[in-house]
Amino acid sequence: MFRSTTRFVGEAVGEDSIWSILHRECHVLFPDDAFADLFQTTGRQSIPPRIVAVVMVLQKAFGLSDREATAAFQFDARWKYACGGLDFDYPGFERTVLAGMRSRLARSADPDRIFNATVDVARSAGLVGRRRVRRRPTPTGTRPCEDAGP
Repeated sequence: MFRSTTRFVGEAVGEDSIWSILHRECHVLFPDDAFADLFQTTGRQSIPPRIVAVVMVLQKAFGLSDREATAAFQFDARWKYACGGLDFDYPGFERTVLAGMRSRLARSADPDRIFNATVDVARSAGLVGRRRVRRRPTPTGTRPCEDAGP
């Protein structure tokens, strides 16, 4: 059986999917030193900032609450794959970690670092500026609406 999500998910999602792009790029996008100013060097071990950053990107892309995003990370193999190919049994974390990270970022000298890093990669992958049609439910059924997409 699979231990890591890399082979299991990697074979099932598209090469240009958000899952694969984050899987390939997360270590470059969100290296530990990019968040060094947010954390003290002493104290209890925290969730690696790279993992929290990827979860925050996926949370925003799919419009999820903190509770929904942390549940998705805990139970959906694609989320662990996007975080660098973590093992299936990699532990989840409390939703307050996301709020804490947003708070730390807001007080920092570079509060938009996660956004800026992901926009650059999304642009180079052709995901920014592309328009797509999405079906939006209406009281009488569905109708197409233009959406810039995540």
